[in-house]
Amino acid sequence: MLRMRTMCPGHVLWVGLMFFFLPASSRANVYATDIKLNGYTNVAVVVPGSPLLISYILNDAATAGVSVQIYSGSNVVRTLQADGGDPGTGAGTNLVVWDGTTDSGSNVTQGIYTATITAAATGYDTWTNITDDGPNFYVAVPRGVAVNCNTNSLYYGRVFVANAYPASGSAPGDQVGIVKCNADGSPADEGGFSSGGYSWAGDHYSPWKMVISADDTVYIDDFTGNGEVLAFDQTISTNNYLEVLQSDNYPTNDLAPELSGLCVTGTGTNKEIWMPDENYLSSAGILRWQITSDGTVASFDTGIVIAPVTNTSPMSNAPYDISIAADGFIYAIQRLDSNNIPGNVVMSFAPYEGNMETSTDWAIGLGDTNLFEAYGVAVNPTATCVAVAIRGPGALNFDPTGMLNLYDATNGQFLLNLDQTGGDEYTDVAWDNVGNLYALDTTAEVWRVYSPPGTNHATTPVVPFIQAYPALIPPVLSNPSNDWMGQFYFTLQGQSNVTYVIQQSPDLIDWTPIATNYSTSPVRFLTVLPPGAEDFYRAAVFP
Repeated sequence: MLRMRTMCPGHVLWVGLMFFFLPASSRANVYATDIKLNGYTNVAVVVPGSPLLISYILNDAATAGVSVQIYSGSNVVRTLQADGGDPGTGAGTNLVVWDGTTDSGSNVTQGIYTATITAAATGYDTWTNITDDGPNFYVAVPRGVAVNCNTNSLYYGRVFVANAYPASGSAPGDQVGIVKCNADGSPADEGGFSSGGYSWAGDHYSPWKMVISADDTVYIDDFTGNGEVLAFDQTISTNNYLEVLQSDNYPTNDLAPELSGLCVTGTGTNKEIWMPDENYLSSAGILRWQITSDGTVASFDTGIVIAPVTNTSPMSNAPYDISIAADGFIYAIQRLDSNNIPGNVVMSFAPYEGNMETSTDWAIGLGDTNLFEAYGVAVNPTATCVAVAIRGPGALNFDPTGMLNLYDATNGQFLLNLDQTGGDEYTDVAWDNVGNLYALDTTAEVWRVYSPPGTNHATTPVVPFIQAYPALIPPVLSNPSNDWMGQFYFTLQGQSNVTYVIQQSPDLIDWTPIATNYSTSPVRFLTVLPPGAEDFYRAAVFP
């Protein structure tokens, strides 16, 4: 059955073109991430004569240039332009400087300003691997990959890869846990690896698949733990995780549930977690649970069956991974190997509306042995293209015969195999917000990024805003006091939206920073550790 979507009139020609030239990204393949103001992710201040440094990472070279625009409300007051090949347009870290003036050369007035960074490229003729298989992309046994697609996040564009087996080296990709990278492959600011303080089994299935929700939570499946799901923050902070889904949430009608890949939809109290039951002997199918206000699934909530596994349904074996598009369509794969009865490998279900999904929108791969060992599935942001990672029929005999396939999301038509070496095993796929495809090649032990064809551009909003002042007023500390516990208090009189560093000295010569403070108020009430007998304090603009 061919699915039709309603489009606004201005998109009709675009949709037609995409049908003939492959459903590439509707946005772009080069974009700015890891944006900092004066080297930090907090609000920055600009004053005349004190330039503001705006840094960012480009995942690929912006061969058609970069434009940084400064806004007052909805009005552009300054545009900083770098042509392709100029400083500021290369892959990796870049820097531009704003001096606090408008396009006409006058100083901006006092107020709050925002910024965007637009990167553009002439692009490629075909889908192209923009990574180099070098050390930055190495992971010994990659099993799950996720990319932050939240444009309102300080971690927009961050890449997470699960390494599920220890190797002999000391690189981040040799350790069991999560490799954390920027969009260009460089390590995350707080470090390129973390276990999150959780005891992963490190047996090829733990950690397993991952997904990032709209509120920046990182969900990771411990497949060895029979499908236990853990929630982490964006830094995968040590011992700061929630056990979201546990064994008492398993379906009771299943002999031995094996909850595999996962997907999370919604936000707040409307957040839901979806998982397939991979046990082909007694699979419950695709299940969904409500996540409660405390971030977990309620005890003994066994979820609801969204799509069952039966002898007569399109999903006759057992789902292995799922992906849900922005329009609600559900994409699932069945992992088939030489010990299983061949069935549909990739399938699409209509958006769930309260009744079990017993028929597919489309299904492909029936009896196709080339698609055995399908391991990961992901639909792109525009719901036009589905990527499938396939280990291949030779995977069980350690004979790489896998594929990295793209399908038309509307009808399942095969589009392209992106495997670049002729049969490497692929274990997972993900998309970023601008249409690049991320794939895990376990044979080469790397994660790769594939850029879609065509010219492109993408705009990234700068999350922290900019406070402009005609001058900075020296901050004043006053009203010192202490309590019976020895805590020391004082008042800081400064300017709103300015970050200050509090410094301490025993002799008025050597000053040591002991705290930083940011507030939207010019008056702050601060608490510091008890002072020594003759300590002095002062405040200065940070950094």
